[in-house]
This record gives sequence, C-alpha cells and structure tokens, in this order.
Amino acid sequence: MDRYMLTFEGRARFKRTKLRADVEGTDLMVGFEVLDYLYEHGASSLEEIEKHTGLSYSQLVHKLESLMPWGYVERLDEPQ
Repeated sequence: MDRYMLTFEGRARFKRTKLRADVEGTDLMVGFEVLDYLYEHGASSLEEIEKHTGLSYSQLVHKLESLMPWGYVERLDEPQ
C-alpha cells in the first residue's frame, strides 16, 4: 500500500502557511486539508487521509498528484 508524506521542503512551506493562518485567520487554510493532515500525522495511506478529509478517492489522488510536482508531497512505496 502506497503512503504519502510531506517532503522536507513541503513541511517547511506548509508550516509558514499555518503560522500565517494563525495570525490572519483560518480562511487561509481552506483547501489545505490534505497538507494539514500530513503535517499533523506524518506518512499516511490514501485510506487514512480519505477518512479524515472526507474527499473521495479520486479527488484525493488528483490532489496528491497535483502537489507532487511542486515538491510538497512524495509517495512512499513502503510503509515507514
């Protein structure tokens, strides 16, 4: 089962976004449910992320695939 996690750079970028959201308000966090989950829980399976975010499997895969080229998320082939 594939697992996904934030990259080191993705974690640093998202941490800055979370800090800004704390100061400027939670509206900044809209759409960041997947990154927030990975930030808080570390490497996770699609099923774990899907259960928490409420996104469908296809929405979740699309979201993760779109984040990978930007260096936010990486796919792990083996559980860690």
